[in-house]
Amino acid sequence: MRDCFYISLLMLHISAGCNLSNDQKTIEITGYTGGSVLLPCSCDDPKSTVKTFTWEIVHKWMNVFEHKKYTGRLELFNQTSPANLSLLISDLREEDKGIYSCKPHRSSHSFTEVSLTVKGCELNHSLHEQTVDVTGYLGESVVLPCFCTEPLAKPDQITWKLVKNYEEIYPSEHNERYKNRCKLLNQTNPGNLSLHLSSLTKEDQGYYECSVSNRFIFIRLHVKEKPQAHIIYSSTYQPSQQTHKLITTQQPEDRITHQPHDIPLYYVILMAVFASVLSLALLAFIYWRYKGGENKKVVTSEDPKLSREPENEDEVEYSSVFHVKKASTPAAIQKDIEEYTEYASINVK
Repeated sequence: MRDCFYISLLMLHISAGCNLSNDQKTIEITGYTGGSVLLPCSCDDPKSTVKTFTWEIVHKWMNVFEHKKYTGRLELFNQTSPANLSLLISDLREEDKGIYSCKPHRSSHSFTEVSLTVKGCELNHSLHEQTVDVTGYLGESVVLPCFCTEPLAKPDQITWKLVKNYEEIYPSEHNERYKNRCKLLNQTNPGNLSLHLSSLTKEDQGYYECSVSNRFIFIRLHVKEKPQAHIIYSSTYQPSQQTHKLITTQQPEDRITHQPHDIPLYYVILMAVFASVLSLALLAFIYWRYKGGENKKVVTSEDPKLSREPENEDEVEYSSVFHVKKASTPAAIQKDIEEYTEYASINVK
């Protein structure tokens, strides 16, 4: 009994068919030439199963699955998800724009419409109104700018030509002079049509034309010899740090600028240390002289060796030598000095 009930529900579900989630609504979608776009359409019940459904172009009522221009560019998802009726269109073209209608079956009154806008490659107007000047150097590379106003739009065909002899340099499969020297810079940005030209020569100088669908811009290339840079080294000393600068110029290298240097800090420290050592040495010398005075000996006139008359001038000079004995007090030293002075005056007479 229960199995019969489930079978009845399943038959009712199949007979009910698919109710579109965006029934009788219009969805606006924008795509770009060369890219892909998904036109959404699905049943509101994910368990719904649709055996047949159609995608048509409104006003032409043409089945897209039967038109040759869509051959190899359409993809469906109902094989893995039966309730998903969405349509993926790849390699978009400008003529793909229009209103598309999704129906569970051709005679159904339920539908979802998708208004598709396809934007193509329009060359940048600022480059189109004036000639762009680009300078390159012999033996090096240069980029000639050209790009679409829509960065995601890929043109159907792009051509680069050298105007003076109107020879095609890109694509350059049949031009040996430019073979392996030219490439586009649109690996990640399809709207960037700029040309990278390497190994420049004098013959590469001139006007170039970037052409897309009968629309074009001009770029003028100047090829020059690379100037040689001369380097002058100058230094500026500061107490806290020393700044070095590299100056690039085309003047001769014999002009070197030197600025006066201040006295380094370690010189001042050395001078202060030397002055301190000299002061300590002077104090030690004065102390030694004072302490040495305490060990001197005074010889008085009572000494028998000095009581005789000097025999010559040498003895008179020798007798004036001041010998000091050890004195214990300043008063004793003063007394000895007075005695010596009296003795010296007698001997001189």
